[in-house]
Amino acid sequence: MKAVRVLVRYGRFSCLAALFGCTVYHPLPLGVGAAFDLAPGGGRLLTVGAVGALAVRDDPALVAARAARGVASAELLAAGRPPDPVLSGGFAALLGGPGAMPAISAGLTEDLSALVTYRADRAAAKAGVRQVDAGILWQEWQVAAQAEQLCVSLRADDAVLASLNGDDAALRAESAAVAAAVAAGNLTLADQSAVAAALAGVEDAQNSAAATRAQDLDQLDGLLDLAPGTALSIAPGAPPAISPAEARLALGSLPTRRPDLIALRYGYEQADAKLRSAILAQFLPVSLGAAGGRDTSDVVSAGPQFSLTLPLFSHNRPAIAAAEATRAVLRAQYQASLDDAAAGVMSLNATLARLGPEAARADAAAASAGRAAAAARAAFAAGTLDARAETDFIVAAGERRRTAVLLHEQIDTATLSLATMAGIGLPPVTEPEA
Repeated sequence: MKAVRVLVRYGRFSCLAALFGCTVYHPLPLGVGAAFDLAPGGGRLLTVGAVGALAVRDDPALVAARAARGVASAELLAAGRPPDPVLSGGFAALLGGPGAMPAISAGLTEDLSALVTYRADRAAAKAGVRQVDAGILWQEWQVAAQAEQLCVSLRADDAVLASLNGDDAALRAESAAVAAAVAAGNLTLADQSAVAAALAGVEDAQNSAAATRAQDLDQLDGLLDLAPGTALSIAPGAPPAISPAEARLALGSLPTRRPDLIALRYGYEQADAKLRSAILAQFLPVSLGAAGGRDTSDVVSAGPQFSLTLPLFSHNRPAIAAAEATRAVLRAQYQASLDDAAAGVMSLNATLARLGPEAARADAAAASAGRAAAAARAAFAAGTLDARAETDFIVAAGERRRTAVLLHEQIDTATLSLATMAGIGLPPVTEPEA
């Protein structure tokens, strides 16, 4: 009795739960202090692919998404188990009349509805788990692609900053030479003002480029679950080129390879199974059991009992209509996603076909402008070219270099987008057997 009083006092029914094989509650408190689950730093030289893999492993949103899979698994567990039987009983005290004793009754009933819809419910739950798995894989692909895109952006940021720093150094050297010439009376203040204006423009561009780089780095640190501002060393190298023929070939098998399309297909299968379950449920609930007892005159009786819903009015039409509408919506979404994927691949192919020649022309123009700027600096030092012309050559060469850098960034970005959209170079999707 003391143990029972302790159980009742503290609300702990672990012993009873263990007796019937039930689950026992265990607390899982949240952290409330100022502690953050952020890694302190990087510093290693990483390839773009390695950064994508680290993002898939460490991205906090993906960690939470994987934990959410347990909800779908619980639904699958519920679909595979029948409901527990219901035990009922009663006692009626004899208060008057010809009876000789109190009446007692008992019954045991099992709901058979789950057996009727078992196959459909089980198929829906399995499709739901597979949909979640494919959805998580698609999130992983997107996170990896986003991390790789940020690596490309950071490399372009570094190249732009290097170009601006070079212009800054050249213009500062020119500014010092012009200031000395102005002091000696060989040049005018107009020459000095032109150099100063160009230098101010470069400094503004440096500040803007540094801010862009810091923003890109913070986004990448967030994907990698690193502390903000953690420096990363990205190895050089462009992503592998994808030919138009390779992209078109990938479109043919896209529905069986791209996880978001596979997830939509499983979603449709789940909706179809739920529709079958709703149609079967027109006759539900149905239950079977046995009941018995003794009345006040000491007559003992026992026998089976059952209940069955007759589909005379409702026919479960609201649930069936909702399931049909859901299936139709998912079918339309699947087809729309296929069309969007095909259109996206064709659009990116056209973009890459346009950017390739533009980047080649920009590289040639940047090389030519660089040679012209070097010649202008030599001519200015020899006194055969004025300061304004040298400034124009330096600024033009820097702009040409940065134009080429940004075009190559666009090519790399479009290539990575095409790889993700066409499912090229990504891990294959292993679908479970039915």
